[in-house]
Amino acid sequence: MKGRWSAIFLAISMMMTTAACSSANNQSASEEEAVAVQVITIKKEPLNAEYNFSGTLKPEVEASIAFQVNGEIKQTLVEAGDRVKSGDVLAIVDDENAQLQLKQAQNGVAQATGQLSAAKAGVQAAEAQAKAAKAQLDTAEANFTAVEKGASAQKLAQTQNAVAMAQSAYDKFLADEERYSNLYSAGLISLDDYEKFQLQFKDAETSLENAKQVLSELTEGATPEQRKSAQAGVEQAQAGQSAAEAAVTQAKAAQMQAQAAYDQATVQLEQVQLALSKTKLTAPLDGVILSKRAIVGQMAPAGAEAFVIGTVDTLMVPIAVPSEQASDWKPGQEVALEQNGTTRQGTVVRVSPATNQGTGTLTVEVSVPNPKQDWIPGQVVRVGLSSTGQEGIFVPAGAVISNGQEPYVFKHVNGKAVKTVIELGNRISEDNRLSIASGLHEGDAVVSVGADRLFDGDSITIVEGYAE
Repeated sequence: MKGRWSAIFLAISMMMTTAACSSANNQSASEEEAVAVQVITIKKEPLNAEYNFSGTLKPEVEASIAFQVNGEIKQTLVEAGDRVKSGDVLAIVDDENAQLQLKQAQNGVAQATGQLSAAKAGVQAAEAQAKAAKAQLDTAEANFTAVEKGASAQKLAQTQNAVAMAQSAYDKFLADEERYSNLYSAGLISLDDYEKFQLQFKDAETSLENAKQVLSELTEGATPEQRKSAQAGVEQAQAGQSAAEAAVTQAKAAQMQAQAAYDQATVQLEQVQLALSKTKLTAPLDGVILSKRAIVGQMAPAGAEAFVIGTVDTLMVPIAVPSEQASDWKPGQEVALEQNGTTRQGTVVRVSPATNQGTGTLTVEVSVPNPKQDWIPGQVVRVGLSSTGQEGIFVPAGAVISNGQEPYVFKHVNGKAVKTVIELGNRISEDNRLSIASGLHEGDAVVSVGADRLFDGDSITIVEGYAE
């Protein structure tokens, strides 16, 4: 626009210089006779938008979509121009390998689940064995005390209680025997684990028999040999309790390992499921497919653009504005846009805070409603500040005189030419008239033709036509 004004003022200056020379040559004549001129009466006119800038339409939101896994493209479900919603499947790559990995991961989780279940059962069995060993030790100690001091009512009660505990532990093993047998038959526990259970079951049975024997001895009395045997029984029970406690520790460690294996299998399953989901490329937002590069049968490398999607209900237009006009543009301001004879209103949404050092311009972004989607991204539109509701004054370019100083016009006042300094505006009408910012008012009579032959104070006569 700056170049445009320079050209206009240069033309005016050249014209006015010629006019000044002509005026000087005819000065004596002007003093003797009135100069024939044409005059116009100034009136205010609506200020239409000036389309001084241009920009290219682009989507308000635009996203490049790429596959996240490698694979052969098996199917594409959309074409450029199709409207899609967020989550819609756009294309699918070969998922055969991913499906195989999914089955393997599912089998791994099932196996880990069985091993974890067996490990938990092992902990329960070990704890039951420890409980039985404790009962056996209590029984042995009670037996030894009874042998040494004779059975008291309290000791007798303790021994009877020990018999009850041993019986309870034995019953628990008896109830678990069928379950362990089924787990072993199904391959969910190893032979070693199954044999350990059988051994613990046998120990529980022995503990029950020993407890019953002690109770019998308390009620019948003990011989020296029985005293010696009772002492040995205590020592054996103590060793059994230590072994049972160690078995509990070992069983809990096995459970922790099984839990870790299960957790790992679960994570692997989730990873495979995620990889499988990525074989389907989906839309990240509601919009229109702007471009499509995915072709069935081609290999799709991860990260390579397959589609571009954007929102076109509202479009954006970035324009480059000279830095000296930055103050004319503000967010929220309405602007006029034109494209192939179609106009609509837009809104300034952003004004760049920094000037491009290479061009001396700053970027202004304009939002344009596009409800019918008849304006298309990539089209070039003209943009101008909207002046709806405003009025201004325009005069023909030939009415303005400039000799390198302030521009001026001649007003017709009582048959005389009155030199009037003016300030030009920043607009040019479609018929090349210049806008006046100050110096003239509505109703003023201004010389429109013949001003180049006038001096301040010359007599003038108004004619319909113009003659040299």
